[in-house]
Amino acid sequence: MTAVPLVEARDLVKTYGSRRQHAVRAVNGVTLKLMRGETLGLVGESGCGKSTLGRLILGLEAADSGSVEFDGSPLAPAGSAEWRRSRARMQMVFQDPLSALDRLLPIAAQVREPLVIHRFGSPAQMDERVADLLNAVGLTAAQGRRLPGELSGGQRQRAVLARALATSPDVLVCDEPTSALDMLVQAQVLDLFAEIQAASGVAILFISHDLRALRRVSDRVAVMYLGSIVEEGPARQVLEAPRHPYTQALISSVPGVHGLNPNRILLGGEPPSPTQRRPGCAFHPRCAGAVQACGQTVPAFRPASSPSHRVACHLLPTGGTPAAIARTVA
Repeated sequence: MTAVPLVEARDLVKTYGSRRQHAVRAVNGVTLKLMRGETLGLVGESGCGKSTLGRLILGLEAADSGSVEFDGSPLAPAGSAEWRRSRARMQMVFQDPLSALDRLLPIAAQVREPLVIHRFGSPAQMDERVADLLNAVGLTAAQGRRLPGELSGGQRQRAVLARALATSPDVLVCDEPTSALDMLVQAQVLDLFAEIQAASGVAILFISHDLRALRRVSDRVAVMYLGSIVEEGPARQVLEAPRHPYTQALISSVPGVHGLNPNRILLGGEPPSPTQRRPGCAFHPRCAGAVQACGQTVPAFRPASSPSHRVACHLLPTGGTPAAIARTVA
């Protein structure tokens, strides 16, 4: 039997702006599945719509069209009583932990807030739960009594994670959770994500532009370009044998231990304006291998190296050697 997705987004569209000529389509017909207990890495350039997609999946913003199902049922409208109840099972870890935390409230009190909102047991049970959460993310009771400004960036991100885990959610959407951290602290936080997932079975949508981080935590990877998914599949297949020209270019741009990758693929031109979309594949103006069909019709997903590895491209990618590219994100 085919496993039922915990979260399934179908044909999501989100456009900002009321004037047609200036409207920005941030998410353009995205279909995505998140299975129980897995980490799905979502990668793409800044401004491609990754964060917007994460908010749509959680119901923090309403899609213009399309649907999201959570645990087999349509996601309730934002602000409804049913949606508020579902928030206990769907949480977000934000990019900037200092902005996500109340600077005037001790960390332990902020970790406790979701327990109060969702009526988690007695005060004594809440105290015990807070202590367990702080310990699980590597914070001490003394650090729990401090204000956010008295903690390091890594400690604040651990506090945000503890708060997100307070209600034992089934889904975490993590929006660039390590981008503001130095390399050593990044590694510690990524290890913490892996430990928590192994212990709790939580499903994670890990949004990042950092391919090294994605490789470290992801079971599957989806690549996003100008609001659309262009490649999706098992992390190893996507990162070691990329088939879409955009994915190849992304991976080739990651520096190796000896500096820039000599096989780096340089893309021509600038990303097209999301307010002035051209017909066909959104990537075709920058693609060296584009053919006539690329500028006429939007490519459908089709299997690449395996049935679970799919690419939206009119032709098999050319340029770049997957084996050489893969070493840059090892």
